Amino acid sequence: MNGVCQNSVYFFVDDSGVLNKNSPCKDFIYAGYSFLSKTKMEDAKRRYRNMVHIVKNATHIDGEIKASKLEKKYKNKLFKVFKYEQSFSVAVDISKVYDHILGSKNSIHRYKDYVLKRIIKSEILNYINKNIIDAKDDLKIHIYLDEQATATNGVYTLKESIYEELAEGISNYDYGTFHDPVMEGKVIVSVEYCDSSMNYLIQSADILANRIENSYYFGDQSLRKIPNHLCLNMP
Repeated sequence: MNGVCQNSVYFFVDDSGVLNKNSPCKDFIYAGYSFLSKTKMEDAKRRYRNMVHIVKNATHIDGEIKASKLEKKYKNKLFKVFKYEQSFSVAVDISKVYDHILGSKNSIHRYKDYVLKRIIKSEILNYINKNIIDAKDDLKIHIYLDEQATATNGVYTLKESIYEELAEGISNYDYGTFHDPVMEGKVIVSVEYCDSSMNYLIQSADILANRIENSYYFGDQSLRKIPNHLCLNMP
């Protein structure tokens, strides 16, 4: 393949909630969208940007639109722009997370990276199972995150741990097991932390993450009945 990846997946991710036992919502959420080409990604960005302008004109909001400060009807308008795009979410039941994980900022950051890795892997497997991606092909994964949403202080960076999971496989020393790699071809992973005020697709992930968080907070499962949506629950 001459060292060139034949497939690319673009992930845009944001979070909602606080990974803390005292959080008013018992679930911490990561959610977002994935696109299989730059063309689809740019088309989606254009459509979302147009709706943002409509909502700003109606609400007179200056600056970035945040789901937490937006009326329900406007959140719905923004959500519907991407209703049929490929989306994903992971909900962490905070009450089931070990206290020692929540005991320091560094361990919380490492756990957040682990959660992100799990949902990225699940989304790639979803594409493989649907024969959209061939595990034997090369794959380039682009991950864009809100720069405020995560930080890594663990043994591995997020980028390295995702690569290891997908391309090399993971040994679980506690249980003496080995998880096979997902991809057989060459894997390249890039992670970029972005200013969400400058990135419409991360803003769209904020709207989705808020919707998923509300579905758990208010016990409204209908909010998670989304076409082309992959939902993961942890731990």
